[in-house]
Amino acid sequence: MRNNWIFLASLATALSFAILSTYWWVWLIVLGFLVRLLATKQPRLIWMTLLLAVAFTCYYDHYRRQVPVLPQQHTLLVYPDECTVAGDQLRLTAKVVGTQHRVQAFYYLPDRKAQHYWQHQRQTLKLGVTGDYQPVRPATNEAEFDYSAYLKQQKRIFYSLTITEINSIKRPPPTFLTKLHEFRQSLILRSYQLPDQLGQYYRSLILGYQDAGFKSVGELFKQLGLIHLFSLSGLHVYYFANLLQVCLLRLHWTRERTEWCLLLLLPLYALFAGATTSLLRAALLCWLHVFNRHFRLQVAALDCFSFVVLVNLLYRPYLFFSLGGQLSYLLSFALLFLQQTNEWQRTLRLNLLSLPLLLYHVYEWHWLTIILNLLVMPVFSYVILPFTLLGSLTYRFLPLLGWVINAGFVGLQKFLGWFARPELMLTYGRLPAILAVSCLLCLFFAWCSSRPFKYYLVLGCLYLGGFCWLHFPMQGRVVFFDIGQGDSILIETPWHREVTLIDTGGKLHFNQAAWQRKASRTRAEQIIIPYLKSQGISHLDHVFLSHQDTDHIGDLPAILQAVNVGEVAFPAGMEQNQHFQQRIWPYRHQTKWQPLLQGQATSITDFPCQVLAPASPGSGTNEDSLVLRLELNGKIWLFTGDLPAAGETELIAKGPLPAHYLKAGHHGSKTSSNAAFLAAVHPQKVIISAGRQNRYGHPHAETLARFKAAGIPYVNTAEAGMITWYFNDTWHYFLP
Repeated sequence: MRNNWIFLASLATALSFAILSTYWWVWLIVLGFLVRLLATKQPRLIWMTLLLAVAFTCYYDHYRRQVPVLPQQHTLLVYPDECTVAGDQLRLTAKVVGTQHRVQAFYYLPDRKAQHYWQHQRQTLKLGVTGDYQPVRPATNEAEFDYSAYLKQQKRIFYSLTITEINSIKRPPPTFLTKLHEFRQSLILRSYQLPDQLGQYYRSLILGYQDAGFKSVGELFKQLGLIHLFSLSGLHVYYFANLLQVCLLRLHWTRERTEWCLLLLLPLYALFAGATTSLLRAALLCWLHVFNRHFRLQVAALDCFSFVVLVNLLYRPYLFFSLGGQLSYLLSFALLFLQQTNEWQRTLRLNLLSLPLLLYHVYEWHWLTIILNLLVMPVFSYVILPFTLLGSLTYRFLPLLGWVINAGFVGLQKFLGWFARPELMLTYGRLPAILAVSCLLCLFFAWCSSRPFKYYLVLGCLYLGGFCWLHFPMQGRVVFFDIGQGDSILIETPWHREVTLIDTGGKLHFNQAAWQRKASRTRAEQIIIPYLKSQGISHLDHVFLSHQDTDHIGDLPAILQAVNVGEVAFPAGMEQNQHFQQRIWPYRHQTKWQPLLQGQATSITDFPCQVLAPASPGSGTNEDSLVLRLELNGKIWLFTGDLPAAGETELIAKGPLPAHYLKAGHHGSKTSSNAAFLAAVHPQKVIISAGRQNRYGHPHAETLARFKAAGIPYVNTAEAGMITWYFNDTWHYFLP
């Protein structure tokens, strides 16, 4: 069985995708593995692998069918290192006492005193709370990060709890696990005394804790194609194990005693540091290495790797559904075959192997990623890891050394940040999953073949085919983003000849004290920009702004920062609005700015576009909304922004206004979409863009009643999620 456990590990991995995902074609890969298994003609290997594969199949199917019932208990067990405070919001990952449920809980802190308490909380607590359980809301837009799927797959969390009141706070009886969490939290809090960059690396690499401040570092490494360094960051486990072994041997410990110490401490460290995917892999591999050496076993490295895969699939069946899990294990597996290659060849092949996964998850590729890997990989392994440990351990006694190390880390961050420019990125789009898997198989076949050229040729054709499929779609479409309480509509013509955005959405921020504000990503960064990149779109020909309200143009700066924009058009007079000037000031020379009035022609050439309002310059209020009438593949569309009923009356007084499809004014407010206007337009369908349970009550019942009275069907993003109309006059709603 030596070096044959990889058959079972590969088959178990393929079965996890076949059973737990919706990709039917994965069963063809399972069939391929079975054929290859039978080709070995080893009866013992075949029967053992098939038997264990059947066991994994039953386990996956049982795991998939398990959907916990809604919890009824309101007593939570909360570990201190699973509490996060952002502004006035407290987020807890907690266990429901008396059940096996884990939930994500949210609570809005009443004052700064409560905020300070939870920011410095070091003890395990049992909370009696009042609140409502609800299923975690899934993603409602294409290419939006599905936090619900992440919680279910990686943390086995199905429900969230909105806490309205914390009734009691008690200390549970201490256990070894609670003490471990409390010790970790004390180190996390102490780490904030370190210089910023040093503290971030220390928390991430040593303590396995990534706070909001580290997300920018992770995004930078992901953008530059260096994210696999953190996926392989479990290498620091080997570094620490070797360091501890050297120290103990210098203290005249016997080798046997030292190895027993490592066998005990490695699992504890994995548990202590959060049991992340890469850490569990590295800790278990290192443990097996010490175990083999201590008991003088001759277990092959490939068999050890396979055993780790199987153990972790039992613990986490969705292990390979995340980018971190895929990169961590795939690149570790590749390193077993690249031991005889030099540094340059190893870096090149690791980059080739990570590329399909990055294109599937991130949609972009950096032109200099291979060169950057050659520069940064040794720095990461031989500088960042040891100096992070050195600076954090000596800071209390030698703070100057910590500041010097921190300055070096800041310099590295600025150096890498200089390369993270849009012009150095290739926006490829989301490589289809079947093509991503095909690319990976081509690479492994090429490395195992004596004539790899034909496989690299197929690989190039797959990338080229995927690129053309994404960048030159034959079908045009109109996309209504589920942006919450706001508007954002994307128009893509066939072959991407013209790509136009109408409004950008934006989150309304009501009067908040400084302590209540939290840093958060804009809706454009969460929804619009990922979608654009997933479709291979890095340039917008036009952005139309209907008026100056935040829920329509608040995310314009985020769009301008991430995407090249040819022209921004807006109702004439809005350029004099002070709030609008403040938003666009940093980008005033970046693009063309075009004020529009009724009857004025635009520079759109791919489809007819009429400007119906405003008739005179204004300040960008609802009454000054930009009204557009577009013709797309023979269908007339009418977009009215937040134009009130009085403005609608003025429009229909100027002549006929028929349209096939109407974007409901002011999110379905009763102040828009009056009966006379609906009769004049007489649309086949109305699209409403409104937030779920918004404070304004949009769409109003009176407006919906007018639609029904006029016999006009309507659809709301709050119910359907992203709404897509294709140029062949078919509709698609993201939510069933």
